[in-house]
Amino acid sequence: MLKLLSRFSNRLKASQRPERVDAMVIYRKVMKQSRNPVFYRPGLIEDTTDGRMEWLTAHLSIILHALNRHGSDGATLSQAIYDTMVDDFDVALREEGLSDSGVKHRIKPLAKMFLSRARVYSDALNEEEKSLDASIQKYVLQEREANNESEMLAKYLRAFSANVRELKLDQIAKAGFNIPDFS
Repeated sequence: MLKLLSRFSNRLKASQRPERVDAMVIYRKVMKQSRNPVFYRPGLIEDTTDGRMEWLTAHLSIILHALNRHGSDGATLSQAIYDTMVDDFDVALREEGLSDSGVKHRIKPLAKMFLSRARVYSDALNEEEKSLDASIQKYVLQEREANNESEMLAKYLRAFSANVRELKLDQIAKAGFNIPDFS
């Protein structure tokens, strides 16, 4: 019991730091957008845990990619966003009824996958257009046969990236970015 109270106390203290408050606002905005039903129509992203996770990762990767331009303060906010996401995964897994050891074993691969994909998307944003299309085809659409879905999703993510990339750190921190429409 004491261990549980200690963990709760440490999370409460961490969640009160300014970057964690900002990270929570960003995370909630991005989470809400990534869950928009328009992305989960037939032929687009599969409405599964994996599909939702991949699409959330793609969205968060855009934010983290933009924060790279902002030095140590951007890195601090990136870490806070990552920590917020991991905390959210922790809560979700516990709500599924997993024990401490079960959560620990599930969080590690999820966090590793996120960091790997974030790197892939960031690299793809720095390369030619087809790199992002190919990454979306491979991870988000899970390599299933697609017409122009990967191009549509990549175009959307590039527009989102362009919106965020031009912002100052304080604008990003307050989730003052515009998310483009997707239809």
